[in-house]
Amino acid sequence: MAELLHLLWGGEETLIVVSSDLSHYHLYDEAKRLDAETAAHIEAFEGATLTGRNACGYLGIRGLLIEARRRGMRIERLALVNSGDTAGDRSRVVGYGAWALW
Repeated sequence: MAELLHLLWGGEETLIVVSSDLSHYHLYDEAKRLDAETAAHIEAFEGATLTGRNACGYLGIRGLLIEARRRGMRIERLALVNSGDTAGDRSRVVGYGAWALW
Protein backbone atom coordinates (compact mmCIF):
# COMPACT_ATOMS: atom_id res chain seq x y z
CA MET A 1 0.00 0.00 0.00
CA ALA A 2 2.82 2.42 0.83
CA GLU A 3 4.48 1.75 -2.52
CA LEU A 4 1.18 2.32 -4.36
CA LEU A 5 0.70 5.63 -2.56
CA HIS A 6 4.29 6.57 -3.39
CA LEU A 7 3.64 5.93 -7.09
CA LEU A 8 0.33 7.82 -7.16
CA TRP A 9 1.44 10.80 -5.10
CA GLY A 10 1.88 13.93 -7.19
CA GLY A 11 2.90 17.31 -5.86
CA GLU A 12 1.38 19.56 -3.24
CA GLU A 13 -1.97 19.37 -5.02
CA THR A 14 -2.30 15.68 -4.08
CA LEU A 15 -5.03 14.76 -1.63
CA ILE A 16 -5.07 11.22 -0.26
CA VAL A 17 -8.04 10.00 1.77
CA VAL A 18 -7.88 6.77 3.77
CA SER A 19 -11.09 5.78 5.49
CA SER A 20 -11.62 3.12 8.14
CA ASP A 21 -13.62 2.45 11.27
CA LEU A 22 -11.57 1.85 14.39
CA SER A 23 -12.71 -0.66 17.06
CA HIS A 24 -15.92 -2.62 16.55
CA TYR A 25 -18.70 -3.69 18.95
CA HIS A 26 -17.06 -3.19 22.34
CA LEU A 27 -18.61 -1.58 25.39
CA TYR A 28 -18.18 2.19 25.36
CA ASP A 29 -15.33 2.42 27.89
CA GLU A 30 -13.38 -0.47 26.34
CA ALA A 31 -13.75 1.07 22.88
CA LYS A 32 -12.48 4.43 24.17
CA ARG A 33 -9.41 2.70 25.62
CA LEU A 34 -8.73 0.68 22.46
CA ASP A 35 -9.23 3.67 20.17
CA ALA A 36 -6.96 5.85 22.33
CA GLU A 37 -4.21 3.22 21.92
CA THR A 38 -4.79 3.12 18.18
CA ALA A 39 -4.69 6.94 18.01
CA ALA A 40 -1.37 6.96 19.88
CA HIS A 41 0.11 4.51 17.36
CA ILE A 42 -1.19 6.54 14.42
CA GLU A 43 0.15 9.80 15.85
CA ALA A 44 3.57 8.20 16.45
CA PHE A 45 3.62 6.92 12.82
CA GLU A 46 3.70 3.35 14.22
CA GLY A 47 1.64 1.80 11.43
CA ALA A 48 3.41 -1.56 11.71
CA THR A 49 1.76 -2.08 15.10
CA LEU A 50 -1.77 -1.80 13.69
CA THR A 51 -3.88 -4.88 13.03
CA GLY A 52 -7.50 -5.61 12.24
CA ARG A 53 -8.17 -5.32 15.97
CA ASN A 54 -7.32 -1.61 15.76
CA ALA A 55 -9.07 -0.77 12.49
CA CYS A 56 -10.64 -2.79 9.70
CA GLY A 57 -8.75 -0.63 7.18
CA TYR A 58 -5.42 -0.95 8.97
CA LEU A 59 -3.53 -1.74 5.76
CA GLY A 60 -4.51 1.57 4.19
CA ILE A 61 -3.65 3.44 7.38
CA ARG A 62 -0.36 1.57 7.66
CA GLY A 63 0.58 2.41 4.06
CA LEU A 64 -0.30 6.07 4.47
CA LEU A 65 1.77 6.34 7.66
CA ILE A 66 4.78 4.75 5.98
CA GLU A 67 4.62 7.14 3.03
CA ALA A 68 3.86 10.15 5.25
CA ARG A 69 6.88 9.40 7.43
CA ARG A 70 9.02 9.00 4.30
CA ARG A 71 7.88 12.46 3.23
CA GLY A 72 8.53 14.03 6.64
CA MET A 73 4.89 14.93 7.16
CA ARG A 74 3.21 16.04 10.37
CA ILE A 75 -0.02 14.63 11.76
CA GLU A 76 -2.81 16.31 13.71
CA ARG A 77 -5.79 14.63 15.35
CA LEU A 78 -9.06 16.23 14.32
CA ALA A 79 -11.48 13.96 16.19
CA LEU A 80 -11.72 10.69 18.12
CA VAL A 81 -15.23 9.49 18.97
CA ASN A 82 -17.41 6.42 18.75
CA SER A 83 -21.02 5.67 17.93
CA GLY A 84 -21.86 5.88 21.65
CA ASP A 85 -21.03 9.57 21.45
CA THR A 86 -23.26 10.16 18.45
CA ALA A 87 -25.99 7.49 18.39
CA GLY A 88 -26.53 7.01 22.12
CA ASP A 89 -26.32 3.20 22.53
CA ARG A 90 -23.10 2.43 24.40
CA SER A 91 -23.38 -1.36 24.57
CA ARG A 92 -21.78 -2.12 21.16
CA VAL A 93 -20.00 0.87 19.70
CA VAL A 94 -17.84 1.51 16.64
CA GLY A 95 -14.88 3.87 16.89
CA TYR A 96 -14.08 6.70 14.50
CA GLY A 97 -11.11 9.02 14.23
CA ALA A 98 -9.95 11.73 11.86
CA TRP A 99 -6.43 12.98 11.26
CA ALA A 100 -4.85 15.44 8.87
CA LEU A 101 -1.35 14.97 7.54
CA TRP A 102 0.69 17.63 5.78
